[in-house]
Amino acid sequence: MKSLTRFLLKALGCLPLPLLHAMGALLGMLLWWLPNGLKAVTLRHLELCLPELDREQRRRLARQSLVQSMQAVLEAPAIWYGPERRLRRWVDAPAARDELLAASRQGAIILCPHIGSWELAGMFCAAHGGIASLYKPQKGVMDELILEGRSRLGASLVPTSAAGVKALLQQLKSGGKIGVLPDHDPPAGSGGFAPLFGIPAHTTVLVSKLAGRIGLPVWFCYAERLPGGRGFRIHLRSAPDGVAQDGEAGLAALNQGIESVIRHLPGQYWWSYKRYRRRPPGGGNLYAGL
Repeated sequence: MKSLTRFLLKALGCLPLPLLHAMGALLGMLLWWLPNGLKAVTLRHLELCLPELDREQRRRLARQSLVQSMQAVLEAPAIWYGPERRLRRWVDAPAARDELLAASRQGAIILCPHIGSWELAGMFCAAHGGIASLYKPQKGVMDELILEGRSRLGASLVPTSAAGVKALLQQLKSGGKIGVLPDHDPPAGSGGFAPLFGIPAHTTVLVSKLAGRIGLPVWFCYAERLPGGRGFRIHLRSAPDGVAQDGEAGLAALNQGIESVIRHLPGQYWWSYKRYRRRPPGGGNLYAGL
């Protein structure tokens, strides 16, 4: 089963990027036209988070997001198992590379939100100085295959566990870079609530704790997906200064940075993820009826 799945991922990953993105666009449009939970959650999030947009603007943005999400799914095998020469071409961004190397001379915390090609953003950081990133172990054969695919170009993966956090701390102390997905819903006991688009979101405390303890810079890195399968554009931006603060102030600054990144490319954000699944006491279920 593992060998067959690996063969299929590699075969898919060898297809041209314009074809993969065209296939992703078709799947995204199917999700738009057919009733499904991903579409419903996307529309609910846009209604809650971007109320300044009118109904047609939100629907247009929802279509874009579903298409972009499916393109992210289909391009992942190309990033994990496709030709290395092509992958290195995608991460060859001299200006962003120089900025990253300058910002991480003594180590850095790199935040890669679920926007654009987040898989490629991690590869970009790995290719230029290496990076140790947290990952959530998956079930079955896919765990080993995803771990293998994400470990290209100098990346190392550590599990979301106490041992994994310890490994990240050691990486930072040795002057290396670490990667964290900052916009997921962390497990109970490892997060606190802070506003994201004005709505309390259960947010990881790991970034603020590490930044405050080690005193290293925190940066956002994301890869914008260019139209027509033309590749990607890497973006780097400094996180707000308050990220290293303790408690709610640090979490609020982190979410402020995430919101700024999302507003830059709202059509490429993963709006179908139930970001507000956990609620503060008395908050109510935002996904009721979906």
